[in-house]
Amino acid sequence: MLNKYSKSLSILIFTILSGCDLVNSDVETIEKSRNHLSRPEKSNDGWNIGTLEGAGVNRQLMVDLVHDVNNGKFSGISSILLVKDGQLIVEEYFGEAKMNKLHTMRSASKAVTSALVGIAIEQGYIESEEAKVLPYFPEYEGLIKNWDERKRRIKLKHILSMTSGIKGNEDAMYPTNDWIKFYFDQPVSSTPGKEFSYATSGVVVLGSVITRTSGLRIPEFTNKYLFEPLGIHEYRWPITNSLGNQGLAMTGGGLKLKSRDMAKFGQLYLNNGIWEGQRIISRDWVEKSTTKQATSDYQDEDFGYLWRMIDRNIKGTSVHSFEAWGNGGQFIMVFPELKLVAVFTGENYGKFPEMEQPFKMIDRYILPAIIQEN
Repeated sequence: MLNKYSKSLSILIFTILSGCDLVNSDVETIEKSRNHLSRPEKSNDGWNIGTLEGAGVNRQLMVDLVHDVNNGKFSGISSILLVKDGQLIVEEYFGEAKMNKLHTMRSASKAVTSALVGIAIEQGYIESEEAKVLPYFPEYEGLIKNWDERKRRIKLKHILSMTSGIKGNEDAMYPTNDWIKFYFDQPVSSTPGKEFSYATSGVVVLGSVITRTSGLRIPEFTNKYLFEPLGIHEYRWPITNSLGNQGLAMTGGGLKLKSRDMAKFGQLYLNNGIWEGQRIISRDWVEKSTTKQATSDYQDEDFGYLWRMIDRNIKGTSVHSFEAWGNGGQFIMVFPELKLVAVFTGENYGKFPEMEQPFKMIDRYILPAIIQEN
């Protein structure tokens, strides 16, 4: 009888221990999957897929980055994509984000609006960025509040470089029924072209100028001249309030794209306006847009035509980039010398310093992974 019970007990103990081994094995498998760096999926969206090794990028630093995001060192990150030498080499999604899911770009959308202005000039709809803005809106003559003759001097290039002298309070703009008039109603704080004055409402005005001159609403214009040539088929523009022009797209921010398509836009600029052999934006406009036109009042970085320019020092090496930034952690970063495009999306809306976590990722993981290998 004792031998029988001893045998049964031995079997029970063995089963429990085996179960523990299985649980431990499952935990190890889950941990490995959380920290695994998978190769981007091949799709029919025009992207060539590459490898870290082929691009000369340190794999361990990329694995460390994914590990640190998954394990809470960085919070609210939705996606990280890297394109090196024209090939997609890193594509990681976190939380609810997915490859085919649209994500808001917030103010990073302004760089797209800048591209649309350049295209409108190239197509002959707008004479040049030297054109004055008010003549496009004759219906507001005599109705503008806080009138100042300097408002007549505001040119398209002043809005593109955020030097119009008008500061736009976005929170005050949203409840109004006419976002274009809201812009013109704001007081002039400085002579146009002299000082940096960030105004989202001004970029809404740019979208309206494009529509008025081309006869096409922004979604139609964008699709015809930018997104269709890039092979971008899914996107969403939010709608503005604009008296007499209801339904204008919100060109100041909030365009929704897939992360892969954000990377396409960055690659287009890295290629000086060319995608798959087709010129979409003039080289001259790309150069103007990514050359200093003003100095930002945020961190004194150079500011182009709705692009920001940053110079970093990584291991004694100076690295230049031009970047589109959006609230919550939306970034398109282009590093011409490295032939690199980095895209980040996030959910840290209105949170500082959380929305700027991609800067640390670039400085501590991504650029060292490239520079130390080259």
